[in-house]
Amino acid sequence: MAFVKKRLSLVTSCLLILFKKLFAYDQMSAYTDQCQIEYRETPYNQSVVDMKCQGQDLELFPNLTQIVNLPIQRLDLRNNSFSKLTITSETFDGASITELNLDNNQFVDIEYNAFSAIDGLRKLTMNNCTLRSRDLDFLRNIPQLSVLSLRSNKIQEISDKSIFIGSPLESLDLSHNSNITILEDVLKALAPTLLHIRLDYCNIDVSNLHFLNGLSKLKTLSMEGAYSTKYNSIQNRFDLLKVWNLESLSLSNSGLKVIFANTFDGLNNLRYLDLSRNELTYQIFDVTNTLPNLQILRLSHNPNIQSIIKILNRNLSELHMEETGVNLISYDAFKLLGDSLKVLNLKSCQLPAEGMFLVDALRPLRSLKRLDLSYNHLKEIFNETFDNLNKLEKLDISGNIIKFSIHDFSGLEESLRSLKLRNMTLRTLPLEALSTLENLLELDASFNNFSNITRNFLKGISVKTLNLTSCNISEIDNNVLHHFHKTNLILDGNHISDLEFLSLLGRNTFRSLTLNNNNLNCSLVELHAKLMVFETLEGRCTIGNRTEPLIKYFTNKFNMKLSSTANGIGRNQNLAVLLTVFISITLVRIFPCH
Repeated sequence: MAFVKKRLSLVTSCLLILFKKLFAYDQMSAYTDQCQIEYRETPYNQSVVDMKCQGQDLELFPNLTQIVNLPIQRLDLRNNSFSKLTITSETFDGASITELNLDNNQFVDIEYNAFSAIDGLRKLTMNNCTLRSRDLDFLRNIPQLSVLSLRSNKIQEISDKSIFIGSPLESLDLSHNSNITILEDVLKALAPTLLHIRLDYCNIDVSNLHFLNGLSKLKTLSMEGAYSTKYNSIQNRFDLLKVWNLESLSLSNSGLKVIFANTFDGLNNLRYLDLSRNELTYQIFDVTNTLPNLQILRLSHNPNIQSIIKILNRNLSELHMEETGVNLISYDAFKLLGDSLKVLNLKSCQLPAEGMFLVDALRPLRSLKRLDLSYNHLKEIFNETFDNLNKLEKLDISGNIIKFSIHDFSGLEESLRSLKLRNMTLRTLPLEALSTLENLLELDASFNNFSNITRNFLKGISVKTLNLTSCNISEIDNNVLHHFHKTNLILDGNHISDLEFLSLLGRNTFRSLTLNNNNLNCSLVELHAKLMVFETLEGRCTIGNRTEPLIKYFTNKFNMKLSSTANGIGRNQNLAVLLTVFISITLVRIFPCH
């Protein structure tokens, strides 16, 4: 009997664990006062609490004494009304908090030891709290803080060298503190730990970057929206600043006109460089070519870059040149990038109508997966343009007025999955060229002028997603879609008035159908509504002076399907409860406790 009782105890324990797993995680949430408290377990089976108190118009901090013996993983106090509150060391009463969010609040004062009593505080965000330079004393007393975000405050100067002494800070974000000045050596105390710093739109003067000196572990530096007081250039050499481990550098929208040849010396680990939205010329390639491990280069929105010369970065995987003045690409520009370049973006450049120059330029790119040539001046595609791009999966040639031929996509027959032909003044689809694409899954031909979709309009085309948004379509032939199976069809923004084209289609023709912003008449819709299965059906029709959702006309079984899906989890849980109770009672009857 002792053995039986032991087995019964084991079974009962297993059932309790099952019960906990089924219900604990989605029902262990309760509201205490105006905070939502959620209990969960970490991957190491440690119970923690998330407290969500944001946007509750609180004037006082919540009472944390109700959380007994459980660490708070995240305490979210954003968007409240603490304007009459002073934060003191007693405010959090020694609570264990890992992440504290105080964004979009104002305080009377923050005492120097306000956060020192919090056990384990590692992340503090106080964005848009009207903090000023004089309010930063509290930073010197958070011994375990590793992530600090003070975006969008009124900090104009960081001059006190002592506030970071002994701090283990790894990430610092001071973005959107306009006209901030960081004095030399202020950040030097963070040299052993600081990995990431963001100073976007702080009007940092990039002609004087001495405050970075000695941050040898720094990996990410972002200074978008900076400026230069000397010749629109960077005056410091990064090797002399000793930031040798930098992997990501952003200087977008910084008014740069020239970057000297040795500026990036020492950045042998740099993988990401963003110099977009400046006034650089093609000579920038002479500078970037010195970066041996560069993988992503963004030069977008530099209208003065008019050509691409030979690129020497053998590890480059992405090149973004959209909205530059590029009208010429050297025949050997990508000669060394055959095994590395995966993404090439030349959207809205000035590529000329004569596209023959693309043949030699693109030929080496045997590893390219995404190519964007949209919104240039191309008028023809030469037969050999894509011949060697047999790994290309996504191609965008929208916005070019191209005369298509059957061989235009030669080389892409097996690889191409997504093709965009938007806004090309097409009246019909280039079926001969498209029919060669054996594995095409997505075709976007939006913003063309198709008017009527005739019987043979999609002959030979079988894709999973077809987008015909805003194509002036008013009529669709009843048989044009009969070969589709679980297709996503987007017909938004056309002039379709009825759904007669659905009348001959099978119930699994569509996975989703969207008809937003058409001229659908509910009475005409009702004539052709039938039992069809959609995962998504979007659109409305008009009846009199009101509009109604299309779903109303596609049988109650559709609604039942959605309802059963939404409630499936709940029913399974109820079944689990009944099963658990039944098994428990049965076991007790079989093995009675004497």
